[in-house]
Amino acid sequence: MTIQGKLIATTLVFIAAAASVQAAPTVSVSTFATGSGVSATTTGPDSITTGNGSVWVEYGNGADSTGASGGSTIVQYSPGGTVQHVYPIAGLVDGLKFNPVTGMVWALQNNDGNSTLSIINPTAHSVSAPLSYASPPYVYGASSSRGYDDVAFLNGKVYLSYTNPVNPTDPVLQMLNQGNTPSGTLTTTTILTAQQTNPAFTSSTQNPPDIDSLKSTPSGQLVLTTEGDAGLAPPQDGRFTLISNPGTTPTVTNVRVTNAGGVNVTGMDDVLFPGATAGTLYVADTSNNTVYAIQLTGLDPNTPIVTLGGFDEVALVNPTTGVAGTPLLSGLSGLHGLDFVPATASAPEPSTWPMLLLGLGCLAVGTAARRQRCAASCLATAS
Repeated sequence: MTIQGKLIATTLVFIAAAASVQAAPTVSVSTFATGSGVSATTTGPDSITTGNGSVWVEYGNGADSTGASGGSTIVQYSPGGTVQHVYPIAGLVDGLKFNPVTGMVWALQNNDGNSTLSIINPTAHSVSAPLSYASPPYVYGASSSRGYDDVAFLNGKVYLSYTNPVNPTDPVLQMLNQGNTPSGTLTTTTILTAQQTNPAFTSSTQNPPDIDSLKSTPSGQLVLTTEGDAGLAPPQDGRFTLISNPGTTPTVTNVRVTNAGGVNVTGMDDVLFPGATAGTLYVADTSNNTVYAIQLTGLDPNTPIVTLGGFDEVALVNPTTGVAGTPLLSGLSGLHGLDFVPATASAPEPSTWPMLLLGLGCLAVGTAARRQRCAASCLATAS
């Protein structure tokens, strides 16, 4: 075999190996922050968001989810875990999200009734008066049982997850009509119904999907989490719903999450797609009043990271089959909110390796050919 032939064969074997092998990610876990590090009454971390150089954590402090009593604490941390500022907000803040359009932080209050929205200004260190939703159709008061749980920002629009549906046609995903700078009374437009996130939900006698977190993905979709509650008859299953083109003609893909034995997950709190091969994953452990920082390398950018409450772990999940695989953090019973900050310079995505290696192979072949031509020219000159 010629030198060129050997180089090509070696390169193709190298390419095949790179395309077929996905190494397990490297994981390094440390404690980022604790509620007791803020005050003796700061407990129950849940929602986490990052933006503009800060990490924001919501502590629920045992507040009532309908706003009947108690209040939450929002803590702004530096990337090293130093407390930068503390914001008290009445009621239970469940959804917390940095708005990249305005630089503000949105805090959604009272996800199980009497919902409102407050907006934090990190520059002025101020919190807006709570904004209310149009009533009707939203219901306030003793009969209120629905609420807004989370928010996502995508393509200039604002989307809200709407909890506790009762009927198959009840909305679970809505768009905020006032957009990124709301004021006055808030109005919404329905994007998705309960039955679209769980086609098996056909009547009020069956368990409706338990809507929870909402995030945008690096590929321009929304991902909506259906938590799944244990102890119900029949038990719910945890699933995530990917929504493409939510602002125009949405298409929906539902993925039911299980372990390798086919057991449905319950208590699934959050789903995110890293969009990078390396970075820092922040995880809230409500029961232990702790937020962890997990340094990760070797990720597949398109494989979701999911909080699997019923399995007491945060794990990678196959985006097609829904089977939970490699745990990134396990053995903790209070795992809840997630957020991910990509490393400044991640390695090339796995899909780019074959072309990169092919280019290297071609360069090697070209170099060998030039060397052979040079040798032949030198011999001719010498003769």
